[in-house]
Amino acid sequence: MNRNPQKRRTPEQIRAGNLRMALILIGIVVVFFMGAVVKQLLLR
Repeated sequence: MNRNPQKRRTPEQIRAGNLRMALILIGIVVVFFMGAVVKQLLLR
């Protein structure tokens, strides 16, 4: 598995990718918990 060294990601690109992934996961968690709260409020 030889990677072309000219196509390696820079540390900045890696950090940007990590940030993007973190924001996506946080968004999923927020939507999940908002759905749970709304469900509890509607089922009172």
